[in-house]
Amino acid sequence: MPRGLTIGATRYPTKEAVRDVCRSIVQRYGIGGDVTAPDDDAFLRGLLERHPEYELKRGDGIAHFRVISHTDHGRRSVGIALVRLDGEVADFSWNACLTPLSHRTQVLTALRHAIADQVAASRNAVLNSGQPLVCSVTGASIPSATELHIDHAAPTFLDLAEEFIAANGGVDALRILPDSGAGISYIELEDKALEGRWQDHHQERAVLRPVLKRVNLSDLRRGNGNGTLAP
Repeated sequence: MPRGLTIGATRYPTKEAVRDVCRSIVQRYGIGGDVTAPDDDAFLRGLLERHPEYELKRGDGIAHFRVISHTDHGRRSVGIALVRLDGEVADFSWNACLTPLSHRTQVLTALRHAIADQVAASRNAVLNSGQPLVCSVTGASIPSATELHIDHAAPTFLDLAEEFIAANGGVDALRILPDSGAGISYIELEDKALEGRWQDHHQERAVLRPVLKRVNLSDLRRGNGNGTLAP
């Protein structure tokens, strides 16, 4: 049975249903409008993860999304762009996000999903520490939980993932669990023992830290390396 089209925690019956959500976001926010509703933001983050050039598009991390317009050969079009943490704006095609995912992209998505609990635990630990919320990069106060993101300091998530993939036979050796076609599904590794080893590898090697959602990545570039937002 073919894999259902799942964005975030929601299964959509058709690609057109996903396109309708995108069009609705465009209409509600209007050209130049920043996407602010948490549900809309979560949907677009989940959608962008399906992009064949996801790592390239997200760069050093996503601050938020924005409705944009541009003109190509005299034809004006309206779409959605991501605003990176350094303020750079990068558009993306939602249709490209609906094409079949490459095996490499599926593996990286599965690895991200597998360590989501570690990221959530790190975030909860920060929130429950009783200490003021402070950005590890800038030293600035984080005003609220909604402005708190958990970031991979060096080594980045991609560094850790590529390291693990190479040590386990390369990307083609990591198989994806077949989808049941029912309910909500996530892209996961088929080999649960291997998934457990990845979780252990990440737990041992990852350095997670609190950062402002809109942290200026020029500070990261001047510091100890390139941080990337954890999933």
